[in-house]
Amino acid sequence: MKKQALLTILPLVSALPGVLVGCMVMRLNHISAPFQNIAALLLGGLISCLCLSGPHRAKPKAEKGYTAILVCAGALCCTFLNSGIDGVHRWIRLGSLSLNAAFIFVPIALGGIDQLFKLGRQRTAYVSASLIGAILFLQPDASMVTALAMTMTSALWYDRKNRALQRTAFAILLALAAVSWFRLESPEPVSHVEGILSLSKASGWELWLASLLSLLILFCPFVAGLRRESSRPFCAGNILFYAGLLAAVCTGLFPVPLLGSGASPILGYLISSTYAVRQLKACER
Repeated sequence: MKKQALLTILPLVSALPGVLVGCMVMRLNHISAPFQNIAALLLGGLISCLCLSGPHRAKPKAEKGYTAILVCAGALCCTFLNSGIDGVHRWIRLGSLSLNAAFIFVPIALGGIDQLFKLGRQRTAYVSASLIGAILFLQPDASMVTALAMTMTSALWYDRKNRALQRTAFAILLALAAVSWFRLESPEPVSHVEGILSLSKASGWELWLASLLSLLILFCPFVAGLRRESSRPFCAGNILFYAGLLAAVCTGLFPVPLLGSGASPILGYLISSTYAVRQLKACER
């Protein structure tokens, strides 16, 4: 019972250090407190705990998979409805609030793709991943295309039946990722978003070390999910997904998940980690 309770709060606890350290770094550098980060953590964490407190059914459903993928594709396409920033279209604007669509909706799509894989609908899963990769390429978002390509490499280990199909999809995503880095386009970096790690380093080695540790803690829910066979493909894919996003951070052109100012990475992380823990809890009942 105690183990189940710890799993219930695992996504929130894993996200908490990154948000707190990021807020501390911004405060020390006289940057206004990112209330959207705190609000996203509290609201997303509450919803996560409620989802993980309810009944857990391991049986996948195709309807949920298709819905998640369509919602993601639709949301990513909505980013082209506004003028973007310097020709880059990654945001959905809700009044004064701008949400990075990929950070929120790609994790939702990955859950949908996982549902389809479990139902043996690999063809649809691979086509969906390629479609989402193409939209991300058009935005353009090199970090997300690369992270998605890395995520799908887990299928090379766990899907033994559709070699030609999986290699085709992986080759498409890999090509999109490679070309996106050659035509790299990104708005001017912001110190408290893309440059938050540099700010933490300038604030002292203790905060820099705390920043790095908080980013490592993000992998905890997915590492826990590797223990069970049914949740292993999704969790392995998400480990690669966040590793790809963090690798792209080294360029200084892309947001640092959870540390930097912005609600979208926090909400997206809580979505993916909650899904991972939910699958794990369903297996352990």
